[in-house]
Amino acid sequence: MRRIKALALLTALTLGTAGSPQAAAAPAPEPPSPVNRPAEVSALRVNTFERPASGSAYTRAAWQTDGWTAAWDEGFSSRSWIDGVNFHHNGSKSLRIFYPKGKIGPADSGAQIPLDLSSAREYYVSQWVRFSSDFSWGTTEFAGKVGVGLAGGAACSGGDPCNGYNGFTVRPIWRSGGQAAIYYYSMNHAGEYGDYLNLTNAAGAGIKWPRGSWVNIVQRVRVNTVTNGNANADGQIQVWFNGVSAASISGLRFVRNGDLINRAYFSSFAGGATASFAPANDSWIWYDDLKVSTVRSDICELSTGGC
Repeated sequence: MRRIKALALLTALTLGTAGSPQAAAAPAPEPPSPVNRPAEVSALRVNTFERPASGSAYTRAAWQTDGWTAAWDEGFSSRSWIDGVNFHHNGSKSLRIFYPKGKIGPADSGAQIPLDLSSAREYYVSQWVRFSSDFSWGTTEFAGKVGVGLAGGAACSGGDPCNGYNGFTVRPIWRSGGQAAIYYYSMNHAGEYGDYLNLTNAAGAGIKWPRGSWVNIVQRVRVNTVTNGNANADGQIQVWFNGVSAASISGLRFVRNGDLINRAYFSSFAGGATASFAPANDSWIWYDDLKVSTVRSDICELSTGGC
């Protein structure tokens, strides 16, 4: 059994239905590693979904039993299921989330919960994801949020303008044909909704979420610094897909106050703001081996030997 299962049981955004995201500019070169940066204390959190009984809903109370706290949730009581029968990345269980035919938004599709974290300028999130073999990307428009992202402050999202005082969000999404992308709300976003950047491979080709197989996605977010109430353009987002760099965005301004990352935001639903984004058939996504940390070395999916 891989190393992550040895971490099992050690652990244990704000609501917004966004419409079509605005395309971001081409990615900037991957930022260099920080120099002479003080060592950080690891804040590793893990969830392998092995403790709960197979067939049970994974409610907010169940998250809390496993060491995660949140002020609210949506959809976990009615659209989550601990799967000990069908698919798992490791161990014997995983978390399955339901995206019903014809439904959009977190009230009727998927699930959301803003999981509390100790505030820090930088976090990594790693998760394993498996789309059902006939997963529907939408009806005539195509977009949806995938699994766990990161958020801070008031978690600006849902078409709100981000003014530097109402927080930020960064979440993985699917787009037309299953194109994988990172969707983010920062002070830089020019349109009504957040910006997105498609994930690409080394050759520049788009990366798609596969149906019917497990894939790993890791994201790193670093919040910008602030000088005399002014947001410095030094915020960063990086994404790795199956351990390979797939997106890098720098020069971001998320905040102009003291907000840092303080939530791992499980925010996953179909949409888009209109029924045209609804799945054409009942669809599911399985999640497993969630890891959240302030330290890259805790994310074994990014290490040379893997997990």
